[in-house]
Amino acid sequence: MHTTINAPTPHLSHLPEPVWYGNSLFEFLVPAEASGGTISIFRSTFAAGFSPPRHVHTREDEVFMVEAGAVTFWIDGRELAAGPGTTVYMPRAVPHTFRVDSDGAVILGVMTPGNFESLFRELGVPAQKRTLPPADAVPFDVARVMAAQEERGTRVVGPPLAPADA
Repeated sequence: MHTTINAPTPHLSHLPEPVWYGNSLFEFLVPAEASGGTISIFRSTFAAGFSPPRHVHTREDEVFMVEAGAVTFWIDGRELAAGPGTTVYMPRAVPHTFRVDSDGAVILGVMTPGNFESLFRELGVPAQKRTLPPADAVPFDVARVMAAQEERGTRVVGPPLAPADA
């Protein structure tokens, strides 16, 4: 029996292909395919107030490093305030989310393994420029997003965080 392994290859990323997903911008600095699926490193730009639903990844660990903006992370019931220079580790199987508390935020993300990246590529669209997308530039079908997450071992376990001023 032979097993095919996608061998990692050296990867130099100068201007990564940007993707609009929802109302966010993703730039894959080290795409999963470059590492044989072992890691994905990306930069995400999020709008003010953005908060994904509380969720659990059953396959991936995540590390987020805040480059710009103010972000509240919620990890297994605990809220953590983060600003530029803060690094947050979110292990697999632990419920988590975050909320952008400033006018916007830029986060450098690492997922291992890196295959969850395919969700953003599958459901997003190539970005026309390196900015947040215009309103309604990316169709967002909640049922399709939920199905794509479930296929990748991610479960939604609660609502997004309420706005900071609520």
